[in-house]
Amino acid sequence: MNKILTVSIAAYNVQDYIDNALKSLLVKNIDDLEILVEDDGGKDNTANIVKEYEKKYPGIVKLVHKENGGYGSTINKSIEIAQGKYFKQLDGDDWYDSENFEKLLELLRKIDTDCVYTSYKEFLENSSEYNNKDFFEDKVNGKYDFENIITKTNHHLNMYTLCYKTELLRKLNVKLLHKCLYTDTQYALYPIVGVKDIYITHEPIYIYRIGRKEQSVSIESRKKHYEDSIKVSYEINKYYQEKCLNISDNVRSYILNYITQTTQGTIMDFLMLLPVRKKNLKIIREFDENIKMTNIEVYNEMANKRKLIRYLRKSNYRLYVLISIWHKMRFK
Repeated sequence: MNKILTVSIAAYNVQDYIDNALKSLLVKNIDDLEILVEDDGGKDNTANIVKEYEKKYPGIVKLVHKENGGYGSTINKSIEIAQGKYFKQLDGDDWYDSENFEKLLELLRKIDTDCVYTSYKEFLENSSEYNNKDFFEDKVNGKYDFENIITKTNHHLNMYTLCYKTELLRKLNVKLLHKCLYTDTQYALYPIVGVKDIYITHEPIYIYRIGRKEQSVSIESRKKHYEDSIKVSYEINKYYQEKCLNISDNVRSYILNYITQTTQGTIMDFLMLLPVRKKNLKIIREFDENIKMTNIEVYNEMANKRKLIRYLRKSNYRLYVLISIWHKMRFK
């Protein structure tokens, strides 16, 4: 490896955004930066735009053509071919804070940790407002043993905050589901079992765009792709049983809480948004029972942390209609 950082850009039909994403990365002193733009079988003009950057910045910007396989497949492919010591992702409709990104590159040239944490910003497209998101207090800054500092976070570390060492991702054989949404949870979670140390800095790098109707986090998308949320929940619960039972208590507790939150979110934030029908009640019951068989710890924690799930189970799911209607009203 002769690059300090590989940035993997998932670029499926983002012709209106990819120019902004690339411009945000092209700061000073970037000879040791690698930008892999994963054209995931798109049909618009994205690839042609990237080709112009590839000509202008040879050895830095690289267009990678692949058959459509979804977000997870773009990460998998980039990890496979990455030349950077560190690895970070960027969705094609988002961008980086250029000034802070330049500082990150300088930092990566000096340090050697398994993981780097940076804060991020949400950009609300409808109002053009920014919200800062930082999961550690300001006084938590610098290099730490991961198992000690992970107890200080006030939120699970998501993909917008994380920069992993590439060799760690390969060593752990990190593979995300193909043709499936919501695999960002796998990316943020799986490498954690191998992280020994982390460098924490509070300059926001990632700018996460919110407000596009096409986004996977929209209500309509969650209704349409609820099966993908079920798949991811099953996968991360199996991962916990296979990889997380013999790790340090602090890290195991963190991962358990993360998986619990994601799994209960599949019930409340995906399945409860479906129309009130017997077949959808059956889906919820089967999902809950399968989690019980797959990971009893998460099953129990879901009831401890979410009253509505506890009430749903205690009523033998007879409260399904009332809970579902109430939950839908929250999103209106």
